[in-house]
Amino acid sequence: MSLLTNDWSYVYFIAQSSSSSSIGDLIGLIIGIAIYAFVSYCFQKIYQKLGEPNAWFAWIPILNNWIMYKAGDQSPWWIIGLFIPLINFVALIILLVALINIVKKLDKNPWLIILMIIPLVNFWVIYHFAF
Repeated sequence: MSLLTNDWSYVYFIAQSSSSSSIGDLIGLIIGIAIYAFVSYCFQKIYQKLGEPNAWFAWIPILNNWIMYKAGDQSPWWIIGLFIPLINFVALIILLVALINIVKKLDKNPWLIILMIIPLVNFWVIYHFAF
């Protein structure tokens, strides 16, 4: 029985938090909001360049994929496929094709999309596409 008691005390110990983590959480939240605002603003500018009437969809989490499919000349109904297991891989590939089409419409090099997997460089790439 002591083994079971020790396991529960370990879980109780792990569940405790310190006050310093709340400051880190707040900083992480602020940085996350700033990144989301930057990326949404850049995509809104991209959609405005492409003449999309609802460029503000870039700010709304699911609608931003809808407008990307639409601006990339793909069926926006693929957004439903993003929520279905295994089909979401196909929908994601089609979303990538839509992004490539968007970049081509902007007369930019589509190979720059590969740089978006590199942290911090991806912000420059999105900024480059937007402006």
